[in-house]
Amino acid sequence: MQTKKNIVFLMFFLSGCAFSQTGIHTSNPQGQFTIDAAKDNPSTGLPTATQQLNDFTVISNGNVGVGTNSPTSKLHINNSTNGALRIVNGTEGNGKLLVSDNNGVGTWQNSSPPVVINSTTGGSVNIGTSYAWVGSVATVTIPGYYLISPKLLTDKAPAGCGVYIAYNLSTSTTVAANQPYVQQDAHFASGTIYDFIYSANVGYLQAGTYYMLVRNGGGCTSNVTRVNAGQNSFSLILLK
Repeated sequence: MQTKKNIVFLMFFLSGCAFSQTGIHTSNPQGQFTIDAAKDNPSTGLPTATQQLNDFTVISNGNVGVGTNSPTSKLHINNSTNGALRIVNGTEGNGKLLVSDNNGVGTWQNSSPPVVINSTTGGSVNIGTSYAWVGSVATVTIPGYYLISPKLLTDKAPAGCGVYIAYNLSTSTTVAANQPYVQQDAHFASGTIYDFIYSANVGYLQAGTYYMLVRNGGGCTSNVTRVNAGQNSFSLILLK
C-alpha cells in the first residue's frame, strides 16, 4: 500500500512540474526555472536589475540567463563587473584569444601576428599613358581590407613632362582586374625630372596574385622605373 502511495505522489509531483514554473529560494520564478541565490527577489512582480544579478533562469525557449531573467541568447550572462566569463582548461594565458575550431570547440590561443606581405622588387620599365606592369608582384591568400603602401620612383624626360603619375594593383599584368581602387587609380602630382609614388591607401583585395600597374599623364619620351625595393615595390598589411 505504501508503495502505491509513493507512486501516486511521484506522478502528482511530476505532473505539477510539467505544467508549472519552479523556483529555488523564490516563490516568484521568472521563467520555467529560477534560482534566486541571494533570496532577495520580491514575492510578486519583477525583480529589479540589481536583484537579478544573482539569479539563474531558464525560460520556455531554452535560453539560459545568468544575472538576467530575460535571456536573449542560449547563454546570456549579465554581470556588473569585468570577468563575467571564465574558462580554465589549461590553454589560458595572459593576452590570449578564445578561438574556435571547425566544430565550434573553443581554446585559448596566442593572438595572431600581423599579416604583412612585401612584393618582389620590380625592374626597369618605361611607362606611358597606358597601364604598364613595373615588375613588382605579391600574392594574397587571405581576402580582406589591406593597407597598401606603394614605393616607386621613375626618371623621366623631357623635364616637366606629364601632369601626373598613377598606380593601381591588378590580378592581370596587362589590364585592370580585381583592383582595390574601383573608382579610379591613385593619382599623384608629377615631378620635374622624376616622378614618385610613396603613399598608403586602404583597399579590398581578393585572394590572388597582384601586380603593380603604373601610367602617366603623357608627353614624356621616357619615364623609366628604378630597380630597388625602396623604389619599385609595394607592401600590404591586413587590417583586422
